[in-house]
Amino acid sequence: MAFKELTLNNFRCFKSTKIELSPGINFFYGKNGSGKTSLLEAIHLCSSGKSFKSSNLHALIAQGEDSFSLKSYDVDKGYILSVTKEKNKSISILVNNTKTTSSRLIREFPSTAIHNNTFSFADASPDFRRKILDRSLFVSDKSFLENWFAYYRCLKQRNSLLKSGSILNIEPWDIKISEEGEKLDLKREDFFKATLVELNILINTIKHSSSVNFLNDIIIDFFPGWDKSSELISIMTNNRFKDLKRRSTTEGPHKADIKFLIGDVDARQILSRGEQKLFSILWCCAQHEVLRKQHNINATLIIDDIKSELDTNTFDIFLELLNTLNNQIIFSCIDDHFSSKIESSFREFKKFHVEQLR
Repeated sequence: MAFKELTLNNFRCFKSTKIELSPGINFFYGKNGSGKTSLLEAIHLCSSGKSFKSSNLHALIAQGEDSFSLKSYDVDKGYILSVTKEKNKSISILVNNTKTTSSRLIREFPSTAIHNNTFSFADASPDFRRKILDRSLFVSDKSFLENWFAYYRCLKQRNSLLKSGSILNIEPWDIKISEEGEKLDLKREDFFKATLVELNILINTIKHSSSVNFLNDIIIDFFPGWDKSSELISIMTNNRFKDLKRRSTTEGPHKADIKFLIGDVDARQILSRGEQKLFSILWCCAQHEVLRKQHNINATLIIDDIKSELDTNTFDIFLELLNTLNNQIIFSCIDDHFSSKIESSFREFKKFHVEQLR
């Protein structure tokens, strides 16, 4: 998937704007408040039906207007996408003039947004890291969503029993949670291992720089949410009274996490913000490489305000990374760091001065 065109009407500060995007690298620059983040937000909304900046889509409507609309074209599949949000109405998503769901949208127009609130993958909550992993699984594995919903429905029922103060009828839910949980864990662990392989490949392409030596010290491990020396059904059974006391299921795939250590210390206690940001970008790129190589899915990578917290050497490493990826990449920065000479070294590079788009 690659967005070819993007048209914005009454979206935040953009009254009526049409942009021709490159299937390769797209760079937006402009001063704070010019609309860089809004453009990336619109692109992400076209791939998910959601904003990465606000949970209130009503707030995205330009001041004084009754609705916003976004239109896009996918050059690979020839799909035409239309997203409309009117005041006091639910969002409307059309693919080739046919109403569709956000679930299908995510599969047809997959992307990952890395932005100010989530640059620090290592420092984020376990829930966020699970969501990043599960999103890629949702896009690549059609059976994942059914498995995911089955597990969390059972988890909800088990927790309801625990909150009621009774475990008389808990055994059927223990069994079902264990069955669905084991399947969910297997999918996550397989994708994690594949991501780890791609991450190492990316690190090897940039390891000549002393600025990335810290990457060699990071130990990355997938934690399934319980001690796998025991089967999940045994964990559920043995934890009944502990869970009853806490009124919640304390172990299982809903507690899964990706852990990062340097030695035996949590990596986030050692890495600088810039190092964490670079690692976050590398990890998301690695997941995208798994989608591209193993599942023939070209997801778009969206990175907002790339230069913040990156020193010059680390930013240069990011530029080097751009040439190793074959996905569509859309990123922003306050200043224009690309001369015509630098631009010519990148594949299908396109640059936009945001103030001139409004």
